[in-house]
Amino acid sequence: MTLLGGWAPEYLAAIVDSTDDAVIGKTLDGTILSWNKGAERIYGYTADEVVGRPISILIPQDRADELPKILSRLARGERIDHYLTKRVRKDGKLIDVSVTISPVHDKTGKIVGASAIARNVTAQQDATKEALRMREEFISVAAHELRTPLTTMYARLQLVERRLARKDLDPALAHRDVTLVRQAADRLKTLIDRLLDISRMASGRLELDREDTDVAEMVRSSALMLAETSGREITVMAPDPPEGYRMAVDGVRLDEVVVNLIDNAVKYSPDGTAIDVELASSPEALRIGVRDRGPGVKPADRTRIFEPFHRSSTTGVPGVGLGLHIAKQIVELHGGTLTVETPADGGSRFVVTVPRNSEGGLGDDGSGNHR
Repeated sequence: MTLLGGWAPEYLAAIVDSTDDAVIGKTLDGTILSWNKGAERIYGYTADEVVGRPISILIPQDRADELPKILSRLARGERIDHYLTKRVRKDGKLIDVSVTISPVHDKTGKIVGASAIARNVTAQQDATKEALRMREEFISVAAHELRTPLTTMYARLQLVERRLARKDLDPALAHRDVTLVRQAADRLKTLIDRLLDISRMASGRLELDREDTDVAEMVRSSALMLAETSGREITVMAPDPPEGYRMAVDGVRLDEVVVNLIDNAVKYSPDGTAIDVELASSPEALRIGVRDRGPGVKPADRTRIFEPFHRSSTTGVPGVGLGLHIAKQIVELHGGTLTVETPADGGSRFVVTVPRNSEGGLGDDGSGNHR
């Protein structure tokens, strides 16, 4: 067996064939000389189909000028590192690749060809494009949503300032203006909190602070608060024994989910229609369903409504499109699910299911902290 630098040629060939990257040998005029299994997987051609053919079969028509430039640089002894470009597969599909191309020398040092190592980076490029799209959408939506309450606050404070300058301050008008400013500030705080939650989720820093919680009482309290502020009828049904509704959950976060779902039901339901919140307990899980009588969720939106910044196409109700995404993430951190159902008689039912096997044991201090 002939050794090359201490390695058997067969072993070196096996290494080249085992890599996921395409390793291609070619002459200085671009004729393919060698083709590994990685190249076959990436480009779809077998070695028998391409060896002896020009490398240009992989280059899209709109990038035909790339090849002469690459071959010219190789002839000068230059190495091309991590060149990001597009190539075309046998099936005609365009893919993104990162290519490193090096000149190959013979024993006398003369450049006789080139070796190319290509990696399919289509998935990474698509992920980068999606991240950039989401960033632009994030900036656009956040700027718009932040501006709305700020405009209200600024306008109302200007009015108060003018009245004070004229010494013409009506207590009733001042109270109204202060109330509107406070409501705008509350909306601003909610939006900022949601944007911060998105950031924490993206970095894996959103943590749960579990403790033994009466979930039914928590839901009743939130429903009562929202009923009073909205003037809507919100019915809470919890027919199971009270002890069945106690779980080790992050009460603050789970309450955020419930408030979001009920608030959405209020926004999307016609005036005068009822909103039902039903709790169900079993040995396996605790279930919270929030039912509205609104227009429902279109089939095309039933998955997308949980994506960040997505707003339902059903109505023109304004919103930043983060509430359901954050709610779903919080529920999933509890090991549960958040789904939407379409009742036969119309409307929507959003269902939170939290499994009991996700509770874990309470700490020695009874706090249930799991961070």
